[in-house]
Amino acid sequence: MPSKGQEIHDALTTEIRKVAGIGSTGSDLKLWKEESRFPAAYTILESDAAELSPTRSKTVIAEFRIATIIRSGRPQNAFYDLRAAIETEIEDDPTLGNLAQEAWVRGVDPFATTEMISGPVYVRNIFVTIIYMYTRGAP
Repeated sequence: MPSKGQEIHDALTTEIRKVAGIGSTGSDLKLWKEESRFPAAYTILESDAAELSPTRSKTVIAEFRIATIIRSGRPQNAFYDLRAAIETEIEDDPTLGNLAQEAWVRGVDPFATTEMISGPVYVRNIFVTIIYMYTRGAP
């Protein structure tokens, strides 16, 4: 049985897969430089912090980075469209199928250009915060 954290990660990836026109999704950044289907989005857990409560549960604030990879003559426009679509999917189900208390897009970072097997691409990260709870002792 996957941990609650893994279920949350999988649910976020599922929301991203719903975006129309997404070329590829994943969570293994070791593979992203081999990507050839664009736009692509890779979901990575950046950090999480848990607080204990007297009800034998933990409240976790998890920070995810969605690394978006874009190949376009107009990367800024393509990114805005992709970000809006990802944000809409998360806003349409901010509890990620009742796994979380809340999920939201909290920001982005600057563009970077990098070289991949298939040529130059633009990379920009979208940051998502997710709050969820689970019973202490459970994974």
